[in-house]
Amino acid sequence: MEPSVQSFWFSTPAEQGLIPCVDSVGDALRFAADLGSDDLVVLDLASGHFIDCNRSAHERLGYSREHFLTLNPAAIQADAELADDLMHDQLRVMRQQPRGSFATRHRARCGACRDVSVSYQVLDLCGRLVALVSHRDRTELDTALRESSRLGSLLQEAERLTHVGSWELNHRTGELLWSNETYSIFNTAPELTAPSYGHFLQTVHPEDRSLVDATFQESFRTGRPYRIEHRLLLGDGLLKMVLERGRTTLGADGEPLTTVGTVQDISEQHEIQQRLERIAFVDPLTRLPNKAAAVRQLARLLRMAGSERGIALINLDLDNFQSINNSLGHEIGNQVLQASGSCLRHLMRPDDWLARVGSDEFILLRPMAMADRLEALQWAEQIRRTLGNSPGMGTGLAVQPSASLGVALAPDHGSDPDTLLRCANTALMEAKQHGKNQLRFYTPEISLQLRERLELELSLGRAIDREQLRLFYQPQIDRGGSRIAGAEALLRWRDQNGRMVSPNVFIPLAEKTGQIHTIGLWVIEEACRQLQEWHRQGLRLGKLAINISPLQLGAEHPSLSELLAGALSAYDLVPENLELEITETALLNDPERAGEQLRQLAESGFSLAIDDFGTGYSSLAMLHSLPLDKLKIDRFFVERLGNDDADLAIVKATIVMAKELGLMTLAEGVETAEQLGMLRNLGCDQFQGHLLGKPMPARDFGALLGRAAAA
Repeated sequence: MEPSVQSFWFSTPAEQGLIPCVDSVGDALRFAADLGSDDLVVLDLASGHFIDCNRSAHERLGYSREHFLTLNPAAIQADAELADDLMHDQLRVMRQQPRGSFATRHRARCGACRDVSVSYQVLDLCGRLVALVSHRDRTELDTALRESSRLGSLLQEAERLTHVGSWELNHRTGELLWSNETYSIFNTAPELTAPSYGHFLQTVHPEDRSLVDATFQESFRTGRPYRIEHRLLLGDGLLKMVLERGRTTLGADGEPLTTVGTVQDISEQHEIQQRLERIAFVDPLTRLPNKAAAVRQLARLLRMAGSERGIALINLDLDNFQSINNSLGHEIGNQVLQASGSCLRHLMRPDDWLARVGSDEFILLRPMAMADRLEALQWAEQIRRTLGNSPGMGTGLAVQPSASLGVALAPDHGSDPDTLLRCANTALMEAKQHGKNQLRFYTPEISLQLRERLELELSLGRAIDREQLRLFYQPQIDRGGSRIAGAEALLRWRDQNGRMVSPNVFIPLAEKTGQIHTIGLWVIEEACRQLQEWHRQGLRLGKLAINISPLQLGAEHPSLSELLAGALSAYDLVPENLELEITETALLNDPERAGEQLRQLAESGFSLAIDDFGTGYSSLAMLHSLPLDKLKIDRFFVERLGNDDADLAIVKATIVMAKELGLMTLAEGVETAEQLGMLRNLGCDQFQGHLLGKPMPARDFGALLGRAAAA
């Protein structure tokens, strides 16, 4: 007997042929790739209990496999009061819709809750209906749902009250049968409408019609199931969003016999999803699009641009923003971010696009007729100049941060969002390497330089463990020219490739990365170890000078005094054996902290010297207030003696001033006998340079000390 239309309306998905058949639970796992998750569970739809799972499904919730398989979906729901209702709703939906997804919350055995997306496929296991279910952690949408509980509850309610209509198309006769709910969704009634495929297409929104027809025709031709969301444009301009699912049965000759499908009115869910998406893709502080929105917009622009058009991308970072937060508070910091966003908006054309993608980081996009480097740079320069020169950015704020910018172009530097964003960020990093308020355009050379810097940083981090660091020692000679008054310990690095890396390169890098603390401690301990070894050999040195970084001087836990005390104790030395060389920069960075540290060191017995004197801007008052013992005259002035009267006057004034302050003077970089003679005549106390002895390994310097002692 042929099935009646009415019996089809109320037939189950299994009877409609929408549920795949499998022979075993293990065979069901072939659907895992389609569901795309690591957490897989097999659920018996009749009993509502779990009958199988993979390892991550039970371990992520803190259960053993045996315990987990005694549970049902209600047992792992986060809301215990609604757990049974939720489980019954989910099972009902699964029985009605063989494949789908929904959002829920699970509770682990320890009590911790997490948001998950659930996807499922109903399978026929030898006449037994089971569901292969995947659980996946949700991301940004969860934040939006938590921020908008009202919208989340509306979405949950809409999912629970969803109505699904069914239909059948007979391709031999052209007859289309609709269920009552289908008529309701199409806003009509059986007595008003004679359904047909042509009539159906006329109800589809004109902008969606060609895609919908192509999707259906593909199914009619191949028999493959389809799933598509599209709009309906009904009478009086009524607009609905529907979800269509269906499958075509083909005859032995490959011609279509029937197509059965479902149509679901998802207008309310779609509207809520759009509103949630707007929340998920908007930065709540500045009301600008966020990083996820920026990636999506950039991908859209790249698809539209093709090979004929270009896109300029600017990655902008506010300079010293963290200092504003730390010193003035987060409220002022937030006002600065809002003002920055407002200022940037006023620098944009109608087709430009702006997003806040990080704490103090923004991205600007501009479509262009072609990849025009000059136009992109002019735009970036206008932004850089305006941000740096607009007092308070027009808001009355007392702070005005400048910005560093990196610029990249599509398609020149990349044709996908990840590549283009990476290039702009590389250019930004290069800009920040050169200080504040800088602008850099991406080039492949910048990537190479950045990679080399990163490799150098990694190599430096392993230099101590690989025993690549060495101390060389350069003698310091007294006025008579025959006695070694002391020596300076100079750090040298030969990398894993055998190349000598200049201290002018790796010392600033170590300070920037914080590695200077580990390296500085190694220098102190190695210098003390070597000094003890010379003492054991009966070799005496006036003082051994060690260079101290400003970061070491400013450290608190442990302090420089504590590190020095530990090294001296370990090698049976006293503070009088060492001289600590401090640059003028260290004094200027934090004069109060530096002065406090230097007074503690002087009281402990250490000699203190100002290195590279004359290249900084320390005041006489500062020098007078500090417990210093020596000024080291920088080689820049020494090498110009005899060639420049101004430098001669500077050296002379420095020596006179030092004597007035009761300080010794040492001239660095003495290379010629003429320089040595002039410095002696000016009253300089000690000398250091290649004329008197080059930096040498500890063994050679020990031999030099031995010869000096024997002479």
